[in-house]
Amino acid sequence: MNSSTIFRLFLCFLLSALPGLQALAQEQTLVGVVTDADGRPLAGVTVIEKGTTNGVSTAADGRYSLRLQKSPATIVFSYIGYESAERALVAGQTELSITLKSAEIAMDDVVVVGYGTVRRSTLTSSVASVKSRDFIEGAVTSPLQLLQGRVAGLAINTTSGDPNNSGVQVMLRGVSTLTGSQEPLIVIDGISGGNLSNISVDDIESIDILKDGSAAAIYGTRGTNGVILITTKKGSESGGGVSVDYHGYASVETISNQIDVFSAEEYRNLGEITNGFFTPTDKGASTDWGDEVFRSAFSHTHHLALKSGNAQSNYYASVDYRSRDGIIRNTGQERTNIKLGFNRSLFNNKVTLSGTLNDVFTVGHTVSTGDVLFATLVTNPTEPIYTPTGDYSIFIDSTNPVKLINEYNNTTRWNELQASGKVTYTPIEPLTFTLLGGYRYFGNIDGSYATRKFDTNYDGQAWRSSSMNQTKTLEFYGQYAERWNKHDFSVLGGYSYNDYLTDGFNMYNYDFPTDILGENIIGTGMALKDGFASMGGYKNMNRLISFFGRANYSYDDRYLFSASLRYEGSSKFGANHKWGLFYAASGAWRISKERFMKDVRWIDDLKLRVGYGVTGSEPSTPYLSHLKYSFGSPVLIDGKYVYTIAPQMNANPDLRWEEKHELSVGLDFSMFDYRLSGSVDFYNRITDGLLYEYNVPVPPNLAATTLANVGVVSNTGVEVLLNGGIVRTKNVRFDLTGSFSYNTNKMKRLSNEMYQRDFLELGSTGAPVQKTTHIVREGGRIGDFYGWKSIGMNENGSWIVEGGEYGDNASRQVIGNGIPTMHAALTANLQVKNFDLSVTLRGSFDFQILNQYRMLWENFARGADHNFPRSILYNRYNQYVSTAPAYVSYYVEDGDFVKIDNITLGYTFRFQDKRNPIRSLRLYVSGLNLYTFTRYRGVDPEVNFNGLTPGIDYVSGYPTTRTFTFGVKLGF
Repeated sequence: MNSSTIFRLFLCFLLSALPGLQALAQEQTLVGVVTDADGRPLAGVTVIEKGTTNGVSTAADGRYSLRLQKSPATIVFSYIGYESAERALVAGQTELSITLKSAEIAMDDVVVVGYGTVRRSTLTSSVASVKSRDFIEGAVTSPLQLLQGRVAGLAINTTSGDPNNSGVQVMLRGVSTLTGSQEPLIVIDGISGGNLSNISVDDIESIDILKDGSAAAIYGTRGTNGVILITTKKGSESGGGVSVDYHGYASVETISNQIDVFSAEEYRNLGEITNGFFTPTDKGASTDWGDEVFRSAFSHTHHLALKSGNAQSNYYASVDYRSRDGIIRNTGQERTNIKLGFNRSLFNNKVTLSGTLNDVFTVGHTVSTGDVLFATLVTNPTEPIYTPTGDYSIFIDSTNPVKLINEYNNTTRWNELQASGKVTYTPIEPLTFTLLGGYRYFGNIDGSYATRKFDTNYDGQAWRSSSMNQTKTLEFYGQYAERWNKHDFSVLGGYSYNDYLTDGFNMYNYDFPTDILGENIIGTGMALKDGFASMGGYKNMNRLISFFGRANYSYDDRYLFSASLRYEGSSKFGANHKWGLFYAASGAWRISKERFMKDVRWIDDLKLRVGYGVTGSEPSTPYLSHLKYSFGSPVLIDGKYVYTIAPQMNANPDLRWEEKHELSVGLDFSMFDYRLSGSVDFYNRITDGLLYEYNVPVPPNLAATTLANVGVVSNTGVEVLLNGGIVRTKNVRFDLTGSFSYNTNKMKRLSNEMYQRDFLELGSTGAPVQKTTHIVREGGRIGDFYGWKSIGMNENGSWIVEGGEYGDNASRQVIGNGIPTMHAALTANLQVKNFDLSVTLRGSFDFQILNQYRMLWENFARGADHNFPRSILYNRYNQYVSTAPAYVSYYVEDGDFVKIDNITLGYTFRFQDKRNPIRSLRLYVSGLNLYTFTRYRGVDPEVNFNGLTPGIDYVSGYPTTRTFTFGVKLGF
């Protein structure tokens, strides 16, 4: 079945359900309002007619309308964070309003897990959950930023302010691979492998994170790095008609911290400042290259959502538009998201149909960022932008930054469509079958053009590329759940099929008749005629098939057990290991339910958890188990050019999964009438069979390298989360949430009997130093910087290093590590009547950063035609560096930092008049990345922590930004 057929079937499915969105009239309707103890309306309260599946949710103003099936009836009200309530109706009663009592921090919050939901109180694994009400407000560029500082053990770095690349990195419980991705699996509304760029932040209802192996094992090969489950918003179940919600905000961004370089006047005085050590070259102008490149960037976002319906039929529709300028001139992005969703119950709620369609259209503009930033920092500030004839000035060893911005541009257009449909059938009350289908399509067209002014050696250059990938998903699973007396039991089993296809094309050409049409006429470049144009392409596919199951059992809600299995096959692996078995078991003891805890009234809930799980990882690309060939240069044979071909990598029929084995022990607690709650987790995870390329002899092998499962790495850590309700009065509420995590890794094995490597030397300092930066070896940590430890300078301005001389490889040692071992965060929420204030602090500790810019340019030996950082004047050894740049520990700085990550101040208007068309109104101001407390001397200590070469702050990185936002939330 091709993708177009699937899409047509989905549309037919959607259209067939729409006529059912008109609810059937019932004889008696119950209406009312649900409020909290302070008289404020509660939105989203579940209102159910007891003994039936008939129910609705309250609207934003707390109102509900429920058509009753029985008379008289009993109504059950339930809401997260509040005590449930039951009210019996008298015959003929048509109105019931109620006030719910706060349970402060609810232990029975519903949490999404793989293929289902559970009550938090019955969880046996480490799972974190963040609801939409807890999201930060402001101009976040990725939904992942909503989790920053809110989930212990989940490290999230924002490494870039690029409007076309959020630069958000994620690491959960350490490094688990040498070659693959460290990103957690993203599951959006049950469909695995989703892209967070396809989701508007305002469309997200909740985010749940499966942190340990026992929770993630149900996802098998894709669960090693954890699983992030996104649940999007659905239609209204209140039966109160159509509701409209608008959220709009405008933001201003500035560079978070601009590196101090010499101004033109300071540069001219360097000879005097250095007592003649350095003689500057004065070109007569005064140019602030930072002002020419950077700007205060404006962005605005508008989100409009409509929802309506009742418990039987409802729909949700939204459109989200964002326009964001970059702080580097001529960079920016426009993005439009469209979301449609519906739910329909049929045949007395035995069949439920639901569907979701997400579509995003994006146009982005970029420049050659790395070249622009490098030139901005090193270009002589006395150089003019233009020559007297109006041409761009030409410099030594750097390119005019203004020319780079004006004469080169890149435009990226991409579209991503994700559609899913679900059918749920409940033949009898304890038994449910679910059929889930999904289709995801991503298409990208990228074009770049450099005018003839950009490089006078060419009459224009053009690059054009396109890519496409699509994913098809089909899953079928059934679940049986039963409760009798004190026993609660459920079992789940299912099948999953995933099909992936990717292809792409690229072309380069130059020497065009005109610059006017840019890359759009790439075929007219004369290089194509002369045989100097180039082009390339690729295509690959793979499949993943799984059978999975899970069983849960609890006795008296005191003793809880869970076990899962997933048997998974992948086309990426060798013939001998295409299938793998992944399993997990976990248990929990709710100590607070025991009789001996009956008189310990200050403890509300106390639960001990233990879990063990095995998950796996696939290679990042397919065909790695096969003998791979590569094309070489063409040769002339019998008057014709023929491409040569040669083996590139040997086949390995034993290529298999990387397996992670994880033991996790945790304690959940709540006390003092739910005023204090939290969790503590300890874990030890070992990943076996790490994939890496190994050198092998030729012959007998056809190629010099083989990809094999050899390495072993361990991660050990602890996570702490605390929530406190400090103040609870009628008009004042003050909450604190704190998190802390510690993780350290160790490379336990890198060789075996067949494949040997003593170490891996990785990373690059860049020219002219040209040294590797990191080492991976048995007994060491992934992320170790490996270089020369500087202990002083001699009278000639050369480095004195420990244990020998600079450049002598035997003198190298570990001089730091680029992965933080500790992360911490603190969030304070204060509400005074209608005002609210939220402050978030976040920090990372015990890691180092290689400051590439200082290493390469804090050195007068680079010559008099360049600019330098002001820090060049403040060498700790009271000497100016006068020899060639060197990779020494002097430039490996401590990266510890604490950020004022977010401050939001808001005011909510409360409307009591039913005749007022405005249902709700909130105004707020917000700041993101406001200030960083750190000793690091680069732009921002939040640098890359992923991969095998973490902690390098490259000159070419797009700077992070500081953002100020004003927003409005309006409901009708």
